[in-house]
Amino acid sequence: MPNSSANFSRYPLLWLSVCFAFGILAVGYLDFNWKYSLALCFFLAFLVVVFIKNQFVSVLIFSAFFVLGAVWMQIENSSVNENRLRNIYDQNRIESGEPLEVEGVLTGKPELSADGFLLKLDAEKIIYKGAEQTVSGKIKLFAAIEGEEVANEYRELDLQFGSRVRIACHPERAEKFLNEGVISSRQILDRQDTDVSATVKSPLLIEKIGESQVFAPLAWIYEQRQNLIIEFRDKFTTSTAGIMIASLLGNKYFLDKRTAELFREGGTFHVLVISGLHITFIGGLTLLLLKFFTKKRFWQFILASVFLWSYTLAVGADVPVVRAAVMFTILLFSQVIYRTAALPNSLGFCIFALLLWRPGDLFNPSFQLTFASVAAIVACAFPLIEILRKIGSWSPTAEMPFPADVPRWLKHFCETLYWRENVWEYENKQQIWSAKLFKSPYLSRLQTKHLQMITAYLFEGILVSLIVQIWLLPLLVFYFHRVSVVSILLNLWVGFFIALETFSALIAVFFAQINTVLALPLIKLTEILNWFLLMLPDVFVSNDWASFRVPVYADSMKAVYFLYFVPVLFAAFLLNRWKPFDLNFRSQNPNFKLILQFTGVCLTIFISVIIFHPLSAPTPDGKLHVEFLDVGQGDSTFVTFPNGETLLIDGGGKMNFNKMRAKSEDEPEPFEPDTQTIGEAVVSNFLWQRGYSQVDYILATHADTDHIQGLTDIAKNFRVRGAFFGRTPATDEDFIELQSVLTRKKIPSRILSRGDVLAFGDVKVEILYPEIDDSPEAVSDNNHSVVLRIIYGTKKILLTGDIERETETKLLQNPSYLQADVVKVPHHGSRTSSTIEFVGAAKAEYAIIPVGQRSMFGHPHEEVVGRWKDSGAKIYKTGERGTISVSTNGKNLEVQTFEK
Repeated sequence: MPNSSANFSRYPLLWLSVCFAFGILAVGYLDFNWKYSLALCFFLAFLVVVFIKNQFVSVLIFSAFFVLGAVWMQIENSSVNENRLRNIYDQNRIESGEPLEVEGVLTGKPELSADGFLLKLDAEKIIYKGAEQTVSGKIKLFAAIEGEEVANEYRELDLQFGSRVRIACHPERAEKFLNEGVISSRQILDRQDTDVSATVKSPLLIEKIGESQVFAPLAWIYEQRQNLIIEFRDKFTTSTAGIMIASLLGNKYFLDKRTAELFREGGTFHVLVISGLHITFIGGLTLLLLKFFTKKRFWQFILASVFLWSYTLAVGADVPVVRAAVMFTILLFSQVIYRTAALPNSLGFCIFALLLWRPGDLFNPSFQLTFASVAAIVACAFPLIEILRKIGSWSPTAEMPFPADVPRWLKHFCETLYWRENVWEYENKQQIWSAKLFKSPYLSRLQTKHLQMITAYLFEGILVSLIVQIWLLPLLVFYFHRVSVVSILLNLWVGFFIALETFSALIAVFFAQINTVLALPLIKLTEILNWFLLMLPDVFVSNDWASFRVPVYADSMKAVYFLYFVPVLFAAFLLNRWKPFDLNFRSQNPNFKLILQFTGVCLTIFISVIIFHPLSAPTPDGKLHVEFLDVGQGDSTFVTFPNGETLLIDGGGKMNFNKMRAKSEDEPEPFEPDTQTIGEAVVSNFLWQRGYSQVDYILATHADTDHIQGLTDIAKNFRVRGAFFGRTPATDEDFIELQSVLTRKKIPSRILSRGDVLAFGDVKVEILYPEIDDSPEAVSDNNHSVVLRIIYGTKKILLTGDIERETETKLLQNPSYLQADVVKVPHHGSRTSSTIEFVGAAKAEYAIIPVGQRSMFGHPHEEVVGRWKDSGAKIYKTGERGTISVSTNGKNLEVQTFEK
């Protein structure tokens, strides 16, 4: 086993970058003063110089880079300009959503989307409440185009890359949903290198005040990209155009929801995102083409880099794309200077360079996924494939006179893939001696049918994909809660057909510039390829075979995701130590096989613990927990009974105002953009964070979108034992969608009506409304919401749906049924509800109002809040306090909120 100094000498940048990264990571958990840390770093550097010849100098160097990483992260944290927009909003010097005017320069051509366009603005000054202030930062603005008249007004503005503009808007940088497990809106903006976002409501709010000097070639690149987006939209169907625009040009705004779901559930959505995969593919293809024109590696490097960086700029130069381009450039440069054996060292240099640029990216999921993928390929996939090729292609040489010391099945398998009989015959003729080699009995079949090379490529593709999936497993579960069962197969399928489709689409667009009729066969071919591309993913997704969702461990159990990498890294170490052609290897490492098997067992255990999550769900504590989630304008209440059973009442949701009607007979269906629903992004994430993979029961109070829509996502993402409804309106779009999922998953449903009582252990749930009506035409509106009262011991919690005065009056016929310690205020605090009589009958100690930070309907209305306050109730709003958790043991009540 080589000593640490030998390893350090071989891959110095890899080890130093790891230490640098750990220093950055430490800042998130330890409180440093960067000045003291910097002094310590200099002191360690001094010790390195003094003890340079000491065998322990590596420890001092590692320590110095660890401290340097911490210093670098602290400097980044403290170096944000005081007048940068993110600072101004985070310090509440300007409230999120307040109106102001911003002046700055557009950093690219307006980015087209399905129903408008986006602008990226480098802000220079703002005018807020009549006062002008110099600022810095980036703003992302969306402008909707409704009608040809508005489109013409925007065209007259002639917004271009470098245009100086003044825009009146309401920038936002506030958390949208305050719940456990829901990703921070501010973090999303920061990862996009954006300070605030806003919507431009009219072209009249934009004033073009000049043009700034820009780099002309870059402006030309942006123009051609825009033209290509338009060509794709004009020539191809919605699905095909969306895939091409996303995968080739980095614009995901034309992806329709169904197509995006096929890629996402099949574990191949990364194909549609310009990332390391695309950059590597495009860079590798460019390099391959350049080899036909020049054999000089220097010019290959220069020309490939120029093209790659032009492409990077053309697709918007987002941070992940730039990161991937930097990595490819560094790795390609290492090839130019003939350091092909030092891929780990090149990887280390990539890590170090990118963390010097943006140390905070270490906490970015995109950064982590990218480097886990590359590390898997560099540390495991490439070394393993190289060994397998050597085993399969072995012939006696002075360096390797004997075949590999491996099991016979492995030897035959490798020979089947890699042995080339014609090469051996040629080499044998060059020797003064001759030899007869006995190879795999299956070899002749593949060579006779000319399938050997194809089989080898398929095997290597599957092997690389499998190794990458193993390395990425904890990250994919932690960030996306998804395990894709068929991603290894679908990655090969999608990669093959999307490459063919891309070439066909580009050639079709090129020919269309010459003659439309000439392009028609290629357009048709592109559509056929797109059909094949989606066919296999559709089979798996439609039958629920593609993937399943997984919750995460919380608190100290999160250590599982870190400990997972111990056997992974150790397996990589063992693989790089394995020398099958060394005759002394087995005698020098007698326990190697045993250690490898033990590592495999440990890895299998960790995989099982993560995928099957036996310890993730909370154990029953004998209390009733009712949690009112912050879903914006909508309702979602999660009930955990003392015996551990769960009930989700409503799942939130929002109307999709971005649906566009068809423009022609060729596109009869409305375009539905790929946007996350409340049920997926908020409610599901909350439940996964709590460790749940099963919700025992779901209940829809009524069929309004902001109540029922999210339950469809819950039925898809979780195991559900049963569903409850007050009414089953067969013509309601949201109900139909939910019912189809319930039918497909064979989840039974039951209609509840006044007088029904449900029992969950010692807890009783009384259904107070609506009256029985199981007709498919039954109305399921606000006034027919399910009203229920949960009783545990002496404590009562009243949940009212969206009932209004009419239903409140009916319920007041039996006012004793309305008395409760906690009341969910009807209809989000609307003035159409909460009559004085109803509020008085409830006699609530706590009044919970589920409402967003800003309601488009003005909820809750002041007079309603006043009534509840006058009754003596304490008011809690989900938009202000986030998740509101009510717990009781049947005797006492405890109320906690996400925002303290």
